[in-house]
Amino acid sequence: MKKNHKIFPVHTTIAEVPITHCRSLSSKVFDYPFFNEGAQEIRKKQQHIEYPTLDDLNDTPIPELLQLKGFIFHTSHCGSTLLTRMLQTSDQIRMVSETEAINGLLLAYILHKIPKTQVQEQLQKIINCYRQPLGNETQVIFKFTSWNVFMIELFLELYPTTKLIYIDRKTEEVVSSLLKSDGGIARWWNHPVDHLRKHFVAKGYQYTTKEDFLTHLVKQHRTQVAILPNKTLYKITYPTFIKEFKTICTHFELTFSPQEIEAAEKATTYYSKTSQKVVYSKQ
Repeated sequence: MKKNHKIFPVHTTIAEVPITHCRSLSSKVFDYPFFNEGAQEIRKKQQHIEYPTLDDLNDTPIPELLQLKGFIFHTSHCGSTLLTRMLQTSDQIRMVSETEAINGLLLAYILHKIPKTQVQEQLQKIINCYRQPLGNETQVIFKFTSWNVFMIELFLELYPTTKLIYIDRKTEEVVSSLLKSDGGIARWWNHPVDHLRKHFVAKGYQYTTKEDFLTHLVKQHRTQVAILPNKTLYKITYPTFIKEFKTICTHFELTFSPQEIEAAEKATTYYSKTSQKVVYSKQ
């Protein structure tokens, strides 16, 4: 393995015994809007090699972990990727964004009813693996996929003092955006059976239209946030949070130089979900 590479989790199988598969990756993987997008791009340039699972790495000691500075949860389509891009402008901060290693584990948890303690043990191993030092980074922040908030108790029990941010947006704007993109949680509506949907809707909720379903789902996200501890939680709203970036840094106990603040603000002028710098234009 190259000196500028480390073994990081890439995805977890959704099975009764979930297995987290890993791959040798450079620090560039964390420069992408989404972790797995970076992993896929880097993989194209590598020879096909079988890499270990997370269990294979258990005996490999990690001398020093990066500081875990916080978790970002959100409603969906509310600017969470934009905040990720703003934070990524600092060379000191590693952003782990919506990794399928965690998504797969959480889906296995709810679909196969795996014991919570077993899932938490694997979850902590995954998080610690992403905290391996590589490059100039000294701190790490995780941004989760929106529906991960439904399993937030797993994270709270493991990391009770870790700082949290929840990003929200007006319901009608979120729903409108989801309907246009038809991705993420909007795809759940198209599943022929409700085996997945039923885990995220209120008991007794009757499906009507796709718009009604998504509106209900957005509200369900917020019910999860109500249990979050105020001491570690900071709620923000899109798009006003863009002007609160310094306060967000303070909440996460991050120190940005004036130059880094300027770079973070400049990041808002580009589309956040592309790895290339494409100037954002409202149409």
